[in-house]
Amino acid sequence: MNGGLYINLSGIVSEGKKMAIVTNNLANINTVGYKSEGSVFGDFLSQKAISAENAGDKTPLADNQYPIMLYSYNNFSQGALKHTGNRLDLAIQGDGFFAVKTSNGVNYTRNGVFSLNGDNQIVTQEGYPVLGVNGRPISLTERGSDITISKNGIINILNPQTDENEYAGQIGIVDFKKPELLSRNGDNLFSETKKSGKPVLNDNADIAQGYLEESNVNEIKNMVELIDISQTKATMMNVLKSYSQVDSTAINTVGAPV
Repeated sequence: MNGGLYINLSGIVSEGKKMAIVTNNLANINTVGYKSEGSVFGDFLSQKAISAENAGDKTPLADNQYPIMLYSYNNFSQGALKHTGNRLDLAIQGDGFFAVKTSNGVNYTRNGVFSLNGDNQIVTQEGYPVLGVNGRPISLTERGSDITISKNGIINILNPQTDENEYAGQIGIVDFKKPELLSRNGDNLFSETKKSGKPVLNDNADIAQGYLEESNVNEIKNMVELIDISQTKATMMNVLKSYSQVDSTAINTVGAPV
């Protein structure tokens, strides 16, 4: 098979992966706390090209480099804050993540839509307990509306009998050395990887009570990128058809009776 055909097929696969990422970003424009995903592409040298390079051969090769997606990454730039007034709606300003206990272990999120479950534990929309600075779920003594949460996550509840605030725990905000390399588990949950590093408590956390962080997807940028990908894929598909026609012509010509 023509080496250029392999390169073209590799390009089509790569553009397909890029399109999947961009369309998922656009689908989550209105998802609270969503962080957009990006991708990095590069060239993969064929074995023939590597052998020629090692031998010092400078002859141009038709199948020298194949375009591939090297890796994807998370864009944790700050999203806009939206005021809700709900006591348990929380937004992180700056770096950091809420730690939550899931069935697959501890995960991390920027989605601060919280509520209380039947055990008075602070939980996510999925029912996952939010963890405190001690690494354990946070349970409140009562379900009163007079809950205040400071910027560093300290929770106080107004005691109606004494009319004084009582300490009820502290939400743990953690950060990573390389958060962009966290593993994405769905649209709003992340888990640590070897490349991201271990979670550490963020002593400079800045939590806004009564606010939610909106998605950081740049709609215009992603729409432009989607159009560009569509046009590139269309061009590659036309090239693929041309290769197919050339191969078909060559087969028919060689196989034709003399």
